[in-house]
Amino acid sequence: MTEPEGRAVVVAYLDAVGRLDLQAIEATFADDVELVLPYAPPGFPKVSQGRSEAMKVYPEGLMDPMGFSDYRIDALADRPGEFVAEYTSDTRVLTTGRPYRNTYISRFSVHDGRITRLAEFFDPIVLVTALGGEVRMP
Repeated sequence: MTEPEGRAVVVAYLDAVGRLDLQAIEATFADDVELVLPYAPPGFPKVSQGRSEAMKVYPEGLMDPMGFSDYRIDALADRPGEFVAEYTSDTRVLTTGRPYRNTYISRFSVHDGRITRLAEFFDPIVLVTALGGEVRMP
């Protein structure tokens, strides 16, 4: 797979999540995809193995489409199929009506036209407060 082909898979994923198009998201994942969310707050899985488990991270009825934008995607020069992406979201949590705007850095592994591993890093405090929770300093 060439760098432009791998980059196109990353863009297809980001666009699909931006629209909250579940079929298009699923189409970007390999059967054995590993989805890692190291900063996920309680109630969200930190690691999901396999396409069906990974898709559970994208529940319908929680948020409006994510509105991902401001993509910056860099290929790792000496690691074919590996990409780092920075992007932002602009959406609303349906259950609270609160805005959810976050900034992300993700590492993608793309092989044979599918994402085999995705590690997404985001500010969990922004998510918790958009969901109606509070985070206070001790």
